[in-house]
Amino acid sequence: MKRFLLIICIFHFSGILSAQDIIQESGSVASRFSEQQAYFPHEKIYVQTDKSNYLSGERVWLRSHLVDAMNHRPMFMSRYVYVELFNPFDELVKRIKIRPDSTGVYAGYLDLDQELPEGSYTIRAYTRYMRNRGNGTFFRKTINVLDPYSLQIEPLPDFTVDKNKVDASFKFVNRQSGDTIIPEIVTLKPPGEPVKTLSPKNITDFRETFSLAGKGDNRNLLLSIIHEGRKYNRYYPIPYPAGDFEVSFHPEGGWLVPGQICRVGFKAINPSGLSEDVSGTLCNSKDEEIVQFNSLKLGMGFFNFIPGEGETYHAVCKTKDGNTRRVDLPAPDPRARTVNAKLIRNRYLVHVLKGNAAPEDPVSLLIHHKGTVLYHQPCPPQSDSYTFPTGFFPSGISSILLLDAGHEIISERLIFNINESDFADLEPELPPSAYKRRQRIALTLRLTDTDTLSVENNIAVSVIDKNAVIPDTTDHLVSTLLLSSELKGHVESPASYFTGNREDQIALDVLMMTQGWRRYDIPNVLKGKIETPEILPEQFQEISGKTEARFFRSMDEGKISLYATLDSLSSIETTTADEKGHFLFKVEFPESTEITVQSLSKKGGKSNFIYLDTITYPDYTFATLPVKGQLRIHDEPEDQFDIDSYLKQANEEYSQKYGIRTMMLEEVTITAQSMKQFKRSGYYSPVFSSGLVTTEEIKKRNFSNMQAVLLATQGIVIRGGNRITTSRSNMPVLVVIDDVVYPNFDVLSMDVNDIDNLFVVKDNTSMFGYYPDTSGALVITTSGNTWQRSRSINIDRFRPLGYQQAAEFYSPKYETKEQVESSTPDLRTTIYWKPNVQFSRTGEAIVEFYAADTPTTYQVVGEGVTGSGKMIRFTKEIVIEPSVK
Repeated sequence: MKRFLLIICIFHFSGILSAQDIIQESGSVASRFSEQQAYFPHEKIYVQTDKSNYLSGERVWLRSHLVDAMNHRPMFMSRYVYVELFNPFDELVKRIKIRPDSTGVYAGYLDLDQELPEGSYTIRAYTRYMRNRGNGTFFRKTINVLDPYSLQIEPLPDFTVDKNKVDASFKFVNRQSGDTIIPEIVTLKPPGEPVKTLSPKNITDFRETFSLAGKGDNRNLLLSIIHEGRKYNRYYPIPYPAGDFEVSFHPEGGWLVPGQICRVGFKAINPSGLSEDVSGTLCNSKDEEIVQFNSLKLGMGFFNFIPGEGETYHAVCKTKDGNTRRVDLPAPDPRARTVNAKLIRNRYLVHVLKGNAAPEDPVSLLIHHKGTVLYHQPCPPQSDSYTFPTGFFPSGISSILLLDAGHEIISERLIFNINESDFADLEPELPPSAYKRRQRIALTLRLTDTDTLSVENNIAVSVIDKNAVIPDTTDHLVSTLLLSSELKGHVESPASYFTGNREDQIALDVLMMTQGWRRYDIPNVLKGKIETPEILPEQFQEISGKTEARFFRSMDEGKISLYATLDSLSSIETTTADEKGHFLFKVEFPESTEITVQSLSKKGGKSNFIYLDTITYPDYTFATLPVKGQLRIHDEPEDQFDIDSYLKQANEEYSQKYGIRTMMLEEVTITAQSMKQFKRSGYYSPVFSSGLVTTEEIKKRNFSNMQAVLLATQGIVIRGGNRITTSRSNMPVLVVIDDVVYPNFDVLSMDVNDIDNLFVVKDNTSMFGYYPDTSGALVITTSGNTWQRSRSINIDRFRPLGYQQAAEFYSPKYETKEQVESSTPDLRTTIYWKPNVQFSRTGEAIVEFYAADTPTTYQVVGEGVTGSGKMIRFTKEIVIEPSVK
């Protein structure tokens, strides 16, 4: 496998290996780093979306920028990028697989269900090859999903938290009149528990007490209400008890050296994993005050002091709410040797500090950038200072290591640098003009650096109504590629470090002291222990399995046939099994393709079993990003953005495209007596389920087979002959029989005489757990008679996840007088989206679109990388003035 990967990567990494020209010492260390890069290249992903806030029912347009982790060049080692959407319960809502188009662009979309609950959702993206390094290396970003019904009704939550015990109380207000209202039905779903229906207490108060013990780390609550025939769902983060926070202290270079000026970084977080602003006092063992400190940004800060030998120190930290915590600092060590770094103007000054009892054995200074060695030299005994110009360092994180003679790491200091040569020189040009409604806008983009010209030069461009959509300020391409993808753990709001403000630059340096670099295991690399990947890059869709003959016969050279059908299209592939019965198809099919695999012996016999290999996906560890859930006495000021205006405009636009939202519940007639007559399933809910179809009704209507029963069942649709879905989704339903889930079960083969009752769960909101690639469930309770799944033992069929077929964003054109004067309002919030804006051979691209109707300001965002790995990110504003009539 090593040899295979080396062949793949030698050409790919030729640019990296040439960087050895700047290494001051060529030796075993540099060669080990180069060998590690060649045997195990890494990928990075950044997902760009058209905006960050959506209505339920909208489409999320996206592009995945897949690049080489070392040089940021577009990378095509992996054929597919997987993009997933998770709800706040850490449940998978949707998964898509994207392949590159003819220009190498991974573009796709996520369709949000019309009844998706309001809340913060997480987009996760990865390749199969990235699974070698664990889920923590996957890309994640948050999008907010809003429900237009929140314009009419406002839940007023109140949480009382005592350790793991939560008392949740809700009142409801009509936002139009301000009157308190009482919904007909209110349900709560705590994490890992079934839905609980609440009755009002004190007339208007809906209250529930529950415990979070044993529920894992998820602290969210799903509120569902029905009022005047309409349903409204919303996720709420459950707060943590006030005063619960942690502070960690990180001496620069890892050690406190007695008698030397030492810098100490600190980081304060609450139980959600997000920042907590603190102030504090550093004290010695006599409780004498040494220095006071305050967090600068996102709970992080630093202070300087001179520790004394034999002394101990502690810090008393306080939040703005007055909660305090005492934390002990590491003890000063006179034997310590540590490396410090400081940026002075355009140079980094590096110091090696030594305690008075430090060993005198030789040490060396090693500087590497993501595994590429920039400098490695012995440290002369008479010198403890080094100077490097900022231009010496590439953009991003570099690591300064102090090594002993055995190449063991004594001290490490990370630094962050911006090198303008790593960015493409792009100039957006727009004619000076006052733009009005429905007017053509043409933005010219020019790459002025001719060295960056390449056939792979393309970017994704989004144009949004800045006054209607909240711009995403938490992450972008540059902050992902250079910062958050390189550090261990979650980096909160990485884009906020790239404002250019001096305070943010200082905070970024503090971040370098409090979070570690994660790309390679450097201690092992220094010892020559080279890591290789276990999972190879995915180059095609694999459908594999095993066939076994009965009665000890051989399936060697048995014929395996694959039939793929999608709508009216079909194709056939064949292969042969090996001596152990294993087989593999290398294919590629779009999503929703049904695959049937049949095995025959060499002589055409059907008396054999077939077993298809299960397609696995990453588990849900690190699936979602943390959200704030801390009880605060003084709430932070809320963003002044007018979310109601966005909801109104976006909902009107949605209604224009797809019609008025149908939010009325299907009619349900249920009596206590009728439920007692039949077996009751634990999946039944009067809110989320349809009415029962009973054995009495089946016999009365003379249904002779399951297809006839399902065709008459409200909420069920049979598509393409045997694909069963709900009326709300094209995704297949989950089949539950006697409260047991049966994936991929052929329910049409069941005998109707075995059924006691059945009903339809309309969506997955009330399901115990979540099952990917399904929507809703068909729940069947049997009468106790024997029933079995029947199929030929040598045939199996399933619907694997195929690649998503391309779709194009619709942007209207107003080229004629009739089009301009049309009375149909244009209320777009995403004005324009194009994931593959291609630059010509001369480095020019035109972004052309037409303005909508609303006087506002547009924000244009373009992101991408050139074929040579130079990053592109620009923003530009365009003012749309009111039309004069």
